[in-house]
Amino acid sequence: MDINQIITTLKKRFTEQNQFVFWYDDNGDFVDSIAAIREALSTVADVYIMQPGHQLETKQHLLTLDRQDKVLVYSPTAEPALEEDHLRSIVLYSGRFSADSKEILRKELGLPDELKPFVQKYAAYFGSNRRRKLFAQYDLTSYQENPELAIMAALVQLNQPIVDFFDILQAVLRKGIKESTALSSFEHYGVSQAFWSEISTRFGYASEAPKLEELMTGLYVTVAFQQMERAVPKEQVMYDLSDHAANVQTFMQQFSSRKDSDGSGAEDSFDSIGELVWQNIDGDQVFKGNKIDDLAKSDVFPRFDQLILLWIQERLQLEDLDSRLADQTIPEVTRARLETHYGNKPRFSRLYRMMRRAWNIIHKAHQQPADSMQGLISDYVSQDGYKVDTDYRKFTYYYQMAGMPEQFAKTKKLIESIYVNNYLDNAIYAWNDHLDFTDLKPKQLQRNFYRYYIGPEKNRIVVIISDAFRFEAAKELEKKLRREDQVTALSMNYLLTGLPSVTYMGMPALLPHRQLALKDKTLLVDGQLAINREARQEILKRQNPKSVAYALDDLKGATSKEIRAKFAGQEVVYIYHNQIDAIGDNKKTEDDVFKATDEAITEIQQLISRLRTNGISHFYVTADHGYIYRNDQLKETDKIEVAKGEDDLKSQRYLVTPKNFEIPGVGQQKLSEILANDDLRFVYYPKTANIFKSSGSFNYVHGGASLQEMLVPLLEVRTTSNRSAAHDVELELFSMNRQITSLTVPLVVRQSAAISATVIPAEFKLYFVNDQDQQISGQITVNANSRSESVKERMQNVQVILADRDYDKQRQYYLVIENMSSGQKTEIEFTMDIADLNDFNF
Repeated sequence: MDINQIITTLKKRFTEQNQFVFWYDDNGDFVDSIAAIREALSTVADVYIMQPGHQLETKQHLLTLDRQDKVLVYSPTAEPALEEDHLRSIVLYSGRFSADSKEILRKELGLPDELKPFVQKYAAYFGSNRRRKLFAQYDLTSYQENPELAIMAALVQLNQPIVDFFDILQAVLRKGIKESTALSSFEHYGVSQAFWSEISTRFGYASEAPKLEELMTGLYVTVAFQQMERAVPKEQVMYDLSDHAANVQTFMQQFSSRKDSDGSGAEDSFDSIGELVWQNIDGDQVFKGNKIDDLAKSDVFPRFDQLILLWIQERLQLEDLDSRLADQTIPEVTRARLETHYGNKPRFSRLYRMMRRAWNIIHKAHQQPADSMQGLISDYVSQDGYKVDTDYRKFTYYYQMAGMPEQFAKTKKLIESIYVNNYLDNAIYAWNDHLDFTDLKPKQLQRNFYRYYIGPEKNRIVVIISDAFRFEAAKELEKKLRREDQVTALSMNYLLTGLPSVTYMGMPALLPHRQLALKDKTLLVDGQLAINREARQEILKRQNPKSVAYALDDLKGATSKEIRAKFAGQEVVYIYHNQIDAIGDNKKTEDDVFKATDEAITEIQQLISRLRTNGISHFYVTADHGYIYRNDQLKETDKIEVAKGEDDLKSQRYLVTPKNFEIPGVGQQKLSEILANDDLRFVYYPKTANIFKSSGSFNYVHGGASLQEMLVPLLEVRTTSNRSAAHDVELELFSMNRQITSLTVPLVVRQSAAISATVIPAEFKLYFVNDQDQQISGQITVNANSRSESVKERMQNVQVILADRDYDKQRQYYLVIENMSSGQKTEIEFTMDIADLNDFNF
């Protein structure tokens, strides 16, 4: 404790008349401070500590001193009765001093006079220096009317200057609600009754033996029915806190948006308490009478999300794509739920995204394919035909990431059937029905890539060849690159591989050559092997000495200096990337091929960004071949028996042989037409998604004739090394009214501009604060991600609910619009004019 005030007063007491000053400290409050006092008085007086029963000894000591010797006599006990006081005669002509430790403490804490009784009452709490320091950190104006709140805040170690009861309650809950250590400390220091009184005032919960579990049950149940715009049923009237709905909703919004402080999982959180409440009330029974449309309006319990997802599954099983839930289509429902408390967590977000992809597949997969080769190509690349493959990839990926949940196996089975039987088989059959290499334009052929796209280039060109990088994956990469303002131009084209559509054919075909020839499982380039990067680099240099080939992995960890050195003086740079095929061609990892595809997209995007910053501005992204992946295990009926000769080349999706034969369901092309040479062999392939009986992977296959395997991307990218001008979109308040007249505050917000390469989507949270920056409302989340040029379509109507408390019309209040990523805040001043705080339900 700061004792400067005591020392200053004591120095004044030692006058010419006062040789001795007596200090009877009734409770020994200042025993620990005597050493500091002695040191401070060393130039003024000596300090003599009179222990109980030592009065005569003290008197003898004082009478032996010279007149100029001054002494502070300190007794850690009360002054004795007159008949027992041997020092009374000396005390009468000496000075006296007394100190009220509690009054000194009050002044040191800066507390006003009216809080004297408060300090007296909670002397036990203030007995610890550590607790006093915790208490002292809080702003007096935030707790002056109810000072017990500051003790509560200190006991739960609320780390903020403003004392707010909602924040205190959240801290209490996170420390556990069954055996609450926080409530135990409240009880120990005498603020438990004040805590429950505050609960009663703010939420209307009162009980002779109050419990946190009962309180939270009331809060969760009340909010659930409030969100559904339904009255709490009579059977649950004991949980009905609707009379204090504003505070209930405000607190629950704040609690649901608060992150756990340490992420350890040891604390109770909004989620774990919600699960506990559901079990305690038998939630399935309580909410069984509510329609699914009602449940879709609430996000208090995770069970609601489970029921919504199961409802979507039922609709999809019937292929009922027009069903609506709470007046929203299935895609709209899935997007809306992603912005709810549980819906944006991985547990449910993966399932909602999975269901939206399932809806897309059912919606698109029944379309009939075009009746010509060029029509099939056009539909696939220009009419979004490739999106079915993307949707299936994303569906399967989310299903796997969600842990392949048993309860959604029906959806998985349905999508597998529709994708393979309705889409893949029909699309592949149509493609093979019209495939004719002689009818393809030279620029469409992969084997002519270097001649048409690299050879004529006068400036440095970088070619990124990603093994098995499908066209649909490149479209996703294109979409991501289009969001970067340092990408100045994008052009998506395509190439058609030869057959077999495999690495040993595709990689050499992308090199400069005059002639290609297939020998064993090797495609010779003008008679030269091209089986590895070093051999391909030699072929590139033969055409242009200023050429080089790298592996993408070799560039990942390279410094900018090393990258500049590797590219210095080079005009043609081939970069080989093997993320997808390396995973898919391994039986043990083939089911991770869609995850590998996602990683490949990211790695290529990052590589382009890295090279761009080092002055490299022109890229082509392409692939040696694509692939087909089906997540279900193939049946024997999906496998075609085709005999293999000694010198034949065979895999799951192709057979190369000089034999000329016909088998139902098997197509044929002349190798001479594929390679433009005089090879007399034939390439055979399944006309559907089936495979030949052969060793190797079965779910992940390539080599055959399908758009998924043969049509590879040719994405041209031009960039600049200039600094990015991209910035987060802004969210503006469009409402003109700046006066608050009820606890429910309607607002209209407007996204400042359409999302583009220079305007980045952002997520904002909106809430109100007072002039002490104390949050007085719940908070809502607004996603500003619209690409619409229409101002009207970039507007959103939202509501923020204020806590039910007294508001001063003379004080200032602010709406805060906070960017959740950058933390940047915009504050807009409002005036408060709420006539009746009980009008929330009207």
